[in-house]
Amino acid sequence: RAQVRVGMLAAARGDVVEAARWYRAAAEAGSRNGAFNLGLLLAREGSEPEAAVWWTRAADAGHGRAALRLALVYARRGELAEGQRWADRAVALGPAEVSERAGRLRDALREELSA
Repeated sequence: RAQVRVGMLAAARGDVVEAARWYRAAAEAGSRNGAFNLGLLLAREGSEPEAAVWWTRAADAGHGRAALRLALVYARRGELAEGQRWADRAVALGPAEVSERAGRLRDALREELSA
């Protein structure tokens, strides 16, 4: 938890390398928030494939926002069934605003798959 906070402070002051170091340490210690934040940072830096690896770890540990991010990644790639699977997971994990957005995405993907 402290590692994630230190990473957030580093990110807030624009020190991407330091933030990544702290987020990675937290994620490797089992922090789903560390894995999620590392994914966000990597995606912003243009490394979406590596971000997806960390979001998968976070989502597998119960992080709803990470599952929603994965649903969006797979939908953009055209992997609609996988996107729908992650959207279903995000609906189940929540919180409420994540469930709502993921539900809309899931329904749109379902519609697209059946078209």
